[in-house]
Amino acid sequence: MPAQPASRVPDEAHQPPDEPLWCARCNSDQYLLVDTIQSHYPPIPNVVDVAYECRACQYSYEQTATVHRVALILNRPGKTPGVLQFGGQFLHCGEPMKTKSCELRRIQAPIGPTSDGRERIAEVYINTRVLGCACGFRMEIPD
Repeated sequence: MPAQPASRVPDEAHQPPDEPLWCARCNSDQYLLVDTIQSHYPPIPNVVDVAYECRACQYSYEQTATVHRVALILNRPGKTPGVLQFGGQFLHCGEPMKTKSCELRRIQAPIGPTSDGRERIAEVYINTRVLGCACGFRMEIPD
């Protein structure tokens, strides 16, 4: 009987290893802070790409993980410091932040003197959104 082609293997066989979120430097998950959660591509049920950091040793990680593994870190009791990016949303205090205003910002930097000795300046304009949380926290991101 011929072997079944690889394309016919059930989805469960294509699941990545279910590794816990872990800091290899301090050998713990106690100080982990999840920064971003993004959809995994190609899509796999209950699997996401996650970026996190260890607050104890200031080391960052990225990995593919199950939703269950990420939830173990996010569902710990107490307030989570910082901002979590979840897809296109930014969360602070457990609430999605809302756009408060839009701004046009100018960023300048010296790039050296001209032939007549004057300072040359490079500048760029960037559209930004000011996001706010119910607690009063605000941040500005490129639009």
